[in-house]
Amino acid sequence: MKNVSKQSGFTYAKKILADPDQAGLIFWLGFRPFDEDELAVLIDSESTAIELALQKLRENGVVNPIKDDKQKWTLSNDGEDLRNMLISLSVWGRQRMDDQEEIIPQLIVEPEQMADLKSLVKFRDEVVRKYMNI
Repeated sequence: MKNVSKQSGFTYAKKILADPDQAGLIFWLGFRPFDEDELAVLIDSESTAIELALQKLRENGVVNPIKDDKQKWTLSNDGEDLRNMLISLSVWGRQRMDDQEEIIPQLIVEPEQMADLKSLVKFRDEVVRKYMNI
């Protein structure tokens, strides 16, 4: 007999997104493929924490179970869907916060996919952290 979970789908998704390392991986791996060292810089976390978060996301079908041909991690189709929801919720929430404070929302322009790590870290510090706690 199967165990029936009392947890809702929303609660399950929220648990994944509440972990800043997992949410960060979902965001960045949807931007382009990265290896563990690049992800550690972008997420500003220890390598062991990155490995654990990657493992959890692979188990949940969010990150592809094997690296691509360049030995970098990528999101699965389900991971791409989750990333789109993460971004939509983050932008919606930030816009509501700005509206309440009567601040004109910032126009978000993502860097080019081939941007170097230094540019991506700057984008993380100036934009991504404002919208997401990653």
